[in-house]
Amino acid sequence: MKKKYYKQKQIYYFKHSGSEICYTKAYFDDYMKQNGLTEIEVYNAEREKIHGIFWCKEHKFCGDVTSGTCGKRNCNDYKPRNKVSGCCVHHTSWLYTRTDKITLKL
Repeated sequence: MKKKYYKQKQIYYFKHSGSEICYTKAYFDDYMKQNGLTEIEVYNAEREKIHGIFWCKEHKFCGDVTSGTCGKRNCNDYKPRNKVSGCCVHHTSWLYTRTDKITLKL
């Protein structure tokens, strides 16, 4: 019997209350090192799914599935997940919303 391995869910944080893009703890660790900080206040990012809306990981924008901005005809970076056709590898239905303000430490 094969052992099942589950991908651990990545935890993300927003830099500011008005940020639209969230980052991992590793990003903030690098940021703190580069800026001589030992801690930083950030916002937890909670995953949510909104029907009809997608996030492009390649171009970092939020789109409407009916807009036609995602797909072979409209995107030079389109790469189908199954290597033939269909949903792009950069397309995700998961979006993130800000929640509690927390302090990350090095």
